Amino acid sequence: MKQLSSIRHQASCMGSRASRHPSSSSHNAICPLHCTARRPAIALALVTKTSDGVTAPQVAAGAAVASRIVSTYGQPRRTVVAAAAAAASTSTTTSPSSKSPSPLSPSNEFDFVCPICLQTHFSLSSMPSQSTGLSCGRCQRTFPASPAYLDLTLTSGVRQKVYKQRSWGGTELFRNPLVSFAYERGWRQGFAWAGFPGADKEYDIAMSYLLPAASGKVLVDMSCGSGLFSRRFARSGSFAGVVAADFSESMLQQTREYCLAEGGTLNGSTPIMLLRADVGRLPFATGSVAAIHAGAAIHCWPNPQVALAEISRVLAPGGVFVASTFLSATAPLGQVLGDDAVRPLAVLDPTTAGGLMSTPYRWWEEQELRDLCTAVGLEDFHRERDWRFIMFAVSKPTEASSLDSAAAGTGGEGSPS
Repeated sequence: MKQLSSIRHQASCMGSRASRHPSSSSHNAICPLHCTARRPAIALALVTKTSDGVTAPQVAAGAAVASRIVSTYGQPRRTVVAAAAAAASTSTTTSPSSKSPSPLSPSNEFDFVCPICLQTHFSLSSMPSQSTGLSCGRCQRTFPASPAYLDLTLTSGVRQKVYKQRSWGGTELFRNPLVSFAYERGWRQGFAWAGFPGADKEYDIAMSYLLPAASGKVLVDMSCGSGLFSRRFARSGSFAGVVAADFSESMLQQTREYCLAEGGTLNGSTPIMLLRADVGRLPFATGSVAAIHAGAAIHCWPNPQVALAEISRVLAPGGVFVASTFLSATAPLGQVLGDDAVRPLAVLDPTTAGGLMSTPYRWWEEQELRDLCTAVGLEDFHRERDWRFIMFAVSKPTEASSLDSAAAGTGGEGSPS
C-alpha cells in the first residue's frame, strides 16, 4: 500500500536525519534526500485516502508506527487514531498494475515506476518478447520496452530538437561499443593492478553481504556493465530475479549476448531483466528494493552523492547496498599508517583532478565513502580492503532502529532547534 509505505519510509528518513529537521509545525517540505514523503501530519492524512483494499490489521500496524513517530515529534496522537479509523472503514480495490510492490516478500515480478513522476507502476514477469511500450498517463510518456532492454531513462523515446544534455566523460566512455566489447575481454581483468581479487572472489564477498537481505527477492545490479556479476547472481539461484541495469546501451547489448550464449535465454529459473536506467533517477518505488550491487562503478558516476541519495530512497528498510571501487594512490600506505596520516600526500598524485595526468574518474578515500553513505541515512558500514581495492556494504535502517535514533536525537520529545 503506497500510503502505508510512505509512513514506513518517513520513519526511516526521520530516524537517520532527526537532528536536521526543524520543529515548526508549518514545515511542509518533502525530505530532500530520500523520498517524496512529507512530515508525519501530512503523511497521516494520506492514510484516509487509501485505495488499495487495505485491511484493518495493516492500518493498525501503520498507525502504530506513525503514532510513535508523531509522539517523538510532539504532535497529537489522536490524529493518527482518526486516520487509522477512517482507513479501516474504506473498502476499495485497484488493478494489480497500479499497486505498490511489496519489497519484503519474495516475488517473481519485476516492479518499476515512471522515472519522471515516480508514481505510475509497471510490472513485468520477464523480458518482452516483442517491442512494446510502458505508458504513464500522468506524464503523457511512453517508454520503450523491447527484447533488447527496457529504457526507463528520462528522455527515452523523445527526440529533442535543440536541447542536448551535457555528457560526462566517465559515463560516455562506456557507451562506446568497442569498450563494451573489450570489457570482459581484458579490460576488467586489468583491475588486478589495483588489488581487485578477480570476479569470482569479488562475487563471493558481495554475496556474503547480499544474501541476508535479498535471498529469494529481486536483486538490482546497478551499472552492471557486460553483466559480469548479473549472470553470476542469476546462476546462483539465490534470488527471485536480477535486474541488470546500466546507462550504456552497448553494455546492455553485451549482457544480452553473454546471457544468450551461456544459457540460451534471459527467462530462466532466475530471470534477468535488462534495464537502461540512470543511477541519479532510479525507476523504482521508494522503499521497494531489497538490495543493490554496483561493481567497480561509483567512481564513474557523475554525481555520487545524488546517486547514493537515490539508492537510499529505493532501498527497503533493512535493505543493503554493496559496491566496489578504487581507492586513492595513498591508500596502500594509509592501510599501514592510517588514512589521516597520509592524507596530505594526496596532492602529489598526478591522476587527481587538476593533476598532470587527471582522469574523468574519482579515486576514493575510505572516509569519503563513509561520508557519502552517512549523509543519506545509510548505516552499518562494513568493508573489505586491499591495496587500492575496496568493497563496502551499508544498510537502510529498519523502522525500529530509525525510531530509536529519532527518540535518542530528540530526547524523546519534540524536535531539536
